[in-house]
Amino acid sequence: MKEKKDLNKLIYESWYKQALRDREVANLCLENGHFEWACFCYQESTVKILKAALKKSNLESFRHSVFNLLETLSQKISIPEEFFEIAKEIDKHYIVSRYPGANMLKPPYENYSLKEAQRISKLSEKITDFVTQNVLNS
Repeated sequence: MKEKKDLNKLIYESWYKQALRDREVANLCLENGHFEWACFCYQESTVKILKAALKKSNLESFRHSVFNLLETLSQKISIPEEFFEIAKEIDKHYIVSRYPGANMLKPPYENYSLKEAQRISKLSEKITDFVTQNVLNS
């Protein structure tokens, strides 16, 4: 049984470490003016932090939506309602940040700004901090 517990810990810690690394990449993109990629990487980082929490909690984690993963995590802990609104905003960047025509007929980088990327960074960090404190460090 200890072996299974050790494996589960290794799995959720791997997701957590990759989430942090994805956030580093997002920050680099933000610093270098690649705002569309920053938003995508913040979304990915948030997804992975939630997957780490779900894996630690022995809950399913097969989706790529911050909103859906928060819904699943809410089976284990109480999630503030504002986080679901934040999740919807973060999830908007999963597709439109990468594909021309997904939002407008311009390349995504022409539709993104520093202000928007900074906002997504803050929203992602809010969820990351909450999940880290309430699931991963508990």
